[in-house]
Amino acid sequence: MKRVFGVMVILLLTVSFLAACGEPPAPAEFTLSSVTVSPSAPEVNDTVTISATVTNVGEVSGDCDVGLTVGAYTDSESVSSLAGGASSSISFSYAATTAGDYTAELSTPDDSKSKSFTVGGVAPPVTGVPTWTAGDTWVMECSYANPGGKTEEDTCELTVTYQGVDEAVDGEDCYRASGVFEPGATRDAADMPLTLTINTADIWTSKDNLVYMKLSSAIAQLPGLPSNVTWTLTGDYGYPFAEGNTWSGSVRVVAGVLDTITDLEFKVLGEETITVPAGTFDCWHMVAYEPTSPGTYVNEYWINETKVKSVVKEIERSLWAGVETRELSSYEVS
Repeated sequence: MKRVFGVMVILLLTVSFLAACGEPPAPAEFTLSSVTVSPSAPEVNDTVTISATVTNVGEVSGDCDVGLTVGAYTDSESVSSLAGGASSSISFSYAATTAGDYTAELSTPDDSKSKSFTVGGVAPPVTGVPTWTAGDTWVMECSYANPGGKTEEDTCELTVTYQGVDEAVDGEDCYRASGVFEPGATRDAADMPLTLTINTADIWTSKDNLVYMKLSSAIAQLPGLPSNVTWTLTGDYGYPFAEGNTWSGSVRVVAGVLDTITDLEFKVLGEETITVPAGTFDCWHMVAYEPTSPGTYVNEYWINETKVKSVVKEIERSLWAGVETRELSSYEVS
């Protein structure tokens, strides 16, 4: 009887101890999500970026190796000391050397995910000015910096879509594309103490020369009164681009009571290969500057005429009090 009583006491003490200590923490366990391939429609010789999110769904911090397999190609990256419940992004670079269908397979010791993509053949040589088709879409990552201003920095996404509408600007046939900022872009006005919010914008691009001719923005603080920017260009401007090409022009900005005209000179500096979130592209680098300051660029544009058929990157230093940079993050063109 004493022995049975002793065993019961030990069992009760053990149960009480376990109850006081609680369940042991769940070990580290790593899952994968949000697998993306960029550019979404790569071609031969593109560098493909394969990204994913790694999450530790356990409760204990841990390390994890993430493996990538694309056909016979393999690679791996490590995630170190990822806390329980935390996530981390990871990315790989894959050189697309051959056209065809591929599957990127990502794996951790606990999970695996895959993403299929197609590598297209080499684009045929350009035989004329690139043309747009209704439905062509470009998505730009926008960042704005104005240290010391009311809006010191701002980020947003601009989606530009050509819906098949053509309009002339000063007698020049243009594609008219519609843009939407998400969220609205916040900018400090250059010539007045105002902070402005831009929600939408229309952009007119010359059909024959592939350069901007007009920009009209809807500003929340000026309801029913859009801000219009119009470029007037003279000389042998735009497409076909060639290193050393120059032309003259002016830009007129009308916003509310503001109405200014600035003389500009334009120059094609040459060809450059640049990398943006949408991929790596061969571009023509075009700059704009005031005639009195040829070494200070007020605007810069990187234009790809074969794949993107438009601007891949641009830097705007004159329209706002700060500097706005736009980089292509994805695109769909015919």
